[in-house]
Amino acid sequence: MPSLYPVTLTHLEKSLAVVVGGGVVGERKVRSLLAANARVRLIAPTATPDLTAWAENGQMEWMQREFQPGDLAEAGIVFAATNVRAVNRAVTDEAEGRGLLVNVADAPAEGNFHAPAVHRTEESLIAIS
Repeated sequence: MPSLYPVTLTHLEKSLAVVVGGGVVGERKVRSLLAANARVRLIAPTATPDLTAWAENGQMEWMQREFQPGDLAEAGIVFAATNVRAVNRAVTDEAEGRGLLVNVADAPAEGNFHAPAVHRTEESLIAIS
């Protein structure tokens, strides 16, 4: 088992969370980030109905296109959540080059953090990894 260090991130509204991928996995990542009051930017040519609604309601920003080099310039935390291995690899490479926290949905070992299973109430947050 690799060396692990558990952590809870706070004040996500102060930095930008970038999610690349508008499918069900990206939706799950965005949902969790919004629950933590994060500033979210989605990069995806298409998106699920919920993601589309959140963008239309102003809950997050949606760059409706493919990922491009330089897209992580303002990011504080990154989620590679597409169903295209080469795109997730490109996102990971850029994130690592910038020294960012990156979660890789289709190849968790490539990222430098994992998102645990979470149960959230108004009074508590329970995370299982």
